[in-house]
Amino acid sequence: MSFDLELEKLAVEQKQSLTKEFADKFADLRERTHRVPIDLAKQIAEEKHCPLQIAMVAYLIDLDGILSIRDAIDALTIELRRLDEIGQGIPNLPGNIQEYAIAEGRWISHIYGDFAQRMELKVREIANLESTLDETEMTVEKAMSIFTTRTKVAEAFILPVVQNWLSSHEDTSSMNILRAFGPAITGWKLSTLNGKMIQVRRRNQAFYRKLSSVINSESNSATVDGFVKRLDSIVTELEKPLNQMNEIATAHLILHIAPRPIGARGDRSSYVTIGIASSRGGKAEPDMASPYDFLERDVRLAKRRTGDDRELFLTERITRVLRVLRYQGLDMRDCVEKCIIELEERLEVKSVPNDMVMLEAEAMISSVPVDEQYQAAGKAIFQFVDKYIFCTRE
Repeated sequence: MSFDLELEKLAVEQKQSLTKEFADKFADLRERTHRVPIDLAKQIAEEKHCPLQIAMVAYLIDLDGILSIRDAIDALTIELRRLDEIGQGIPNLPGNIQEYAIAEGRWISHIYGDFAQRMELKVREIANLESTLDETEMTVEKAMSIFTTRTKVAEAFILPVVQNWLSSHEDTSSMNILRAFGPAITGWKLSTLNGKMIQVRRRNQAFYRKLSSVINSESNSATVDGFVKRLDSIVTELEKPLNQMNEIATAHLILHIAPRPIGARGDRSSYVTIGIASSRGGKAEPDMASPYDFLERDVRLAKRRTGDDRELFLTERITRVLRVLRYQGLDMRDCVEKCIIELEERLEVKSVPNDMVMLEAEAMISSVPVDEQYQAAGKAIFQFVDKYIFCTRE
């Protein structure tokens, strides 16, 4: 199979996968918006000065652990403002805004969720290959291998997503694409992205010129000519203003701005983290049926850590449990109280002044805006664990 046919086959598979995923995600968000507590959504809307429907979808994106409520609202309103600027604003009616919020929320969930995670894995593989350039002399075979790998990611993975995004966002340019996808894979704010983009583009051009020069040094052949033409075409397209590049060059630039793993040779492991077995109930891998099972396991695991590492690890895990409990319909106070009671019973903690602990937790939660309450509640539970289970505080 030729390289072009292989790319086409991979791109078609990616488009088919996206079509199913987006249909499922739209239906899921639509159904879940009906279950968002209306009082909480109103509180978010009032605090963040946004429509109620935007607040509902932002709450769900936060609940899924994809973006905070504040960042989700910012992402949802960027496109809303752009549509107003080009004269295609969404009518200020609840039904219209809800349809927009669900459709755009689906994109935000995908780009900041599955897309960003898969990009990280693909970039790790590319980084391992690229890192060898500093260790040995560049060969034609190596240059072709690197460009082949990058092209498969850019044109068979990124490009179909970009094309799908373009089809659902009217009157957009390559700069709009970069602003939609760039922050998700780099973690940069839009202002940082705008400031670095020209420099990153020049580096992308320089790298591809280097690959083209090496490949072109080989005796002429149809394969070599094809690679050189592809490279030169992308380099030429990258010369255009950032809002006028074609989709292929934009996809390659998105790949180039993706951060590479820290370290000389990247991370060759196929695992991001390897968990440690819990010994609850005398079993190496106990059944995990409820959120409290996971909470107990993570508290036990956190004992093996110290200092800030322990707090960061456990607070993150506690926050995940809180999101699940909130989704089950509990208010934040009840979530905290149930977590504390469960931990007391499971870990046989005695002589805890529960009334005082809950008063302190309630004060921490009520003192912050609604989009910061998960962090506040997580910190309150961590302080309880640290003081009464780990016994490290007086």
